[in-house]
Amino acid sequence: MSFDERYQDGRNGPLSKSLRDRLSRFRGIFTLAEIGEAIGFSGPFVSQILNEKRPARVDSKHIDRVVRAVEDAEAKHAKKLGLTKPQNGADAPPVAPTPKEKNTLDYHLNAIDALGWKIMGLERKS
Repeated sequence: MSFDERYQDGRNGPLSKSLRDRLSRFRGIFTLAEIGEAIGFSGPFVSQILNEKRPARVDSKHIDRVVRAVEDAEAKHAKKLGLTKPQNGADAPPVAPTPKEKNTLDYHLNAIDALGWKIMGLERKS
């Protein structure tokens, strides 16, 4: 893959802020080593990639693999990450809910369900 400014700040440069944010969402679910294994890097290098002040540079030839791994993991773990799947396309990657969606009772109930908790005495309306 040639340089794509959606995913990198410059050719052979650090990952874009949006891609680093997407990748860092997995920190609550997986270890750095597990994230690194999924994208083909070591855990310590993933830590350097995600560094806010001075993120490590990544060769542009690896970006396609990193983006594919992030999209696959987002689709697989969307519920744990609190992501919603877009309605318009089945193959489109999940997206983070808008702030307005985060303030709904259903959003919070889905998050509680994703953690494995149940609320007794509460029935959802269909």
